[in-house]
Amino acid sequence: MSTVRAGSPRRKLRTPLALLLGVLCAVSVLEIVARLCHEAPWYERLESEQTARPIRWRRNQYGLRGPDHAGPRLATTRRVLLIGDSFTFGEGVEDGALIFPAVLERELNDGPRPAGVERVEILNGGIPGSHSQEWVDLWAKVGAAFAPDVVVVVFFLRDGSRVSAKKGFFDPIRKDIVLRNRDSRLYQSSYAFRMLRDRLDRAHVERLYADAIGAAYFGDESQTEEWRNAQANLAKLRDLARAQGATFGFVVFPILVELNEDYPFRPVCELLVDFAEENGMPTLDLLPAFLGQDGPDLWVAPLNQHPNPAGHAIAARALLPFLRGLLESHEQE
Repeated sequence: MSTVRAGSPRRKLRTPLALLLGVLCAVSVLEIVARLCHEAPWYERLESEQTARPIRWRRNQYGLRGPDHAGPRLATTRRVLLIGDSFTFGEGVEDGALIFPAVLERELNDGPRPAGVERVEILNGGIPGSHSQEWVDLWAKVGAAFAPDVVVVVFFLRDGSRVSAKKGFFDPIRKDIVLRNRDSRLYQSSYAFRMLRDRLDRAHVERLYADAIGAAYFGDESQTEEWRNAQANLAKLRDLARAQGATFGFVVFPILVELNEDYPFRPVCELLVDFAEENGMPTLDLLPAFLGQDGPDLWVAPLNQHPNPAGHAIAARALLPFLRGLLESHEQE
């Protein structure tokens, strides 16, 4: 009977062979798990979400989302115009009763109101994909007809930038990623590598988005052009509203990611608050209301960061005392 002595060639070969077999087994298990857990690449799922069945929404006499507000308002009625983009519009939320303009109207009418006020009507002036010039155009369309007592601009952080999915910011980035992945044999053959690559790509796109938002407010003259336009248009809206006897307010709506004390867009929120306060606009920053939340839990879809009903509920709770304060202030003017 033969024996293998310590240090013999056969024993020396067995250890690295066992390690190699272990690594191959681990890789095989990882690949099997990756295949079972595999989802389509994020950019394909994003395109699927963007082309999903459009939500039907009620269009009022102004062509905006929400109910009609017929004729001149009664002496005991107060009207509020909320101006903003798709976050105010309620993109991705099919039930119009669950978006914050509708929630606010219910809460204001069910709760305490200023003396002599029997009803509050809110017009949702949210226009998806809009910027500040379109808000000025909206005022020209509805300002005199709706005759609001209070005007509030709900300013999402994207609104002072040119960063927009609808206007092609992500298209060239997505195209480069798709072409690279199609030419990669490893990406096409390994689900484990595909999952890692997709995760890294999403992180890369998020960094580009964050950098573009920051540059829009703190960059050079060409990068900050939209923010300068927004400042001028916000001042114009304030003056137009006040000239018609309305009280004007300003609200900052944060990007719903990394909602913790290290929130990456805090400097932009602070800049917006400083601008509004320096220009005599009563201001509310919604970031504190969202801190501590898990951002994706508040999105309408895994790749769509518009607020879902839970996100709208948080916004409405924070906005309610602010809006009551503006109504009270209007009564005292």
